[in-house]
Amino acid sequence: MSAQEDAELVRRGYEAFIAGDMEWLNDHLHENVVWHVPGHNVTSGDYRGRESVLGFFAKSVQIALPEFEMHDIVASDDHVVALSTIRWRRNDNDETFEDRVGQVFHLLDGQVVEVWTMGEDLAGFDAFLEGVAP
Repeated sequence: MSAQEDAELVRRGYEAFIAGDMEWLNDHLHENVVWHVPGHNVTSGDYRGRESVLGFFAKSVQIALPEFEMHDIVASDDHVVALSTIRWRRNDNDETFEDRVGQVFHLLDGQVVEVWTMGEDLAGFDAFLEGVAP
């Protein structure tokens, strides 16, 4: 796939996530995908395998609903970088948190193989998620 096609795939992935389109996500996550989530909170860690990553997605939206403001999605032959602002609203207490985030996607043949997430305020996000049950 071309860099432009990879960028469009990542853009579509964000749309599928927000729409709850698990079928599309399932089709575009490699069976051995690795998703790295930084920080020291209930969602942090490395999720290995398609089922684990889909479980992480489900757990995340059970805790807090995200709203993405996409700033840019750029691609090279090997990677796609998505720059966004994410606004979270916790489902249990309506608290909100906003952060600027960069995500680096490694793709292969139209599937996500590995993702690294980097947030501007990791300590703030950890504090936002304090008290959430594991």
